Amino acid sequence: MTAPAAAHPHVFIDYSATVLCQRDKVVGVRLAWTFDEMYSASLYQDYTSHPTGPLTPADIAKLNKEAFQDAAEEHFFTDIVFNGKALPITKATDFSASYDGRKMTYRFTIPLDLAPAPGVNTLDVDSFDTEFYIDYELVKHDAVAVENGAPLKMVCAAAAITKDTTTFGPLTTHIARCRFSGSA
Repeated sequence: MTAPAAAHPHVFIDYSATVLCQRDKVVGVRLAWTFDEMYSASLYQDYTSHPTGPLTPADIAKLNKEAFQDAAEEHFFTDIVFNGKALPITKATDFSASYDGRKMTYRFTIPLDLAPAPGVNTLDVDSFDTEFYIDYELVKHDAVAVENGAPLKMVCAAAAITKDTTTFGPLTTHIARCRFSGSA
C-alpha cells in the first residue's frame, strides 16, 4: 500500500499587524506580509519590468492587480474576531509593496468600523491558510502594534491558538490578540 499524499507549505510568510484606532473606535488593521526569499524572487521576476532596483509604481500596481487581489476570494487569508464573532472581510485598501533585494513585503489595510461594547473587548487578528499551502508565522519581535489606542486602553500581544487545516488537522499558530475597554 502507498501512503496518502500530503501537501506542505510552498510559500512562507512572516507577518505583523497594526491595529488602527480613531477616538473610541477600531477603524482597521494594517498587515505586513514578508515573503520567503524564493517566492519573493519569483514575484519580482514575474511582476516587475526591470531586472534590478526598487519597485516602481507600475510594478506595485501590477502586483496588486495580478498577485494580490485574487486573495479576496480567501478573505485575504486574514481572520478577524471581535468579541468572539468572526468578521466578514471583503476588501483590502492601501496596498503597497517593497523589495529589499531579497524579500518582498506587502502592506495593506483591512478597514473596520468597530465600536467597543461596554466593559472588556477582545480583537483577534491572524493570517492563516487552511490548506496550509502558505505558512503564515507571526513575527517574533514587534508582532503587533496599536495606533491611537490610548482612549481605548488597548493592549495587544501574541497568543497561541489551535486552528484546523484541511490536510493536517489541528495546527497551533500564533495570532495578535488585543484587549480594550468600552465605555460603560
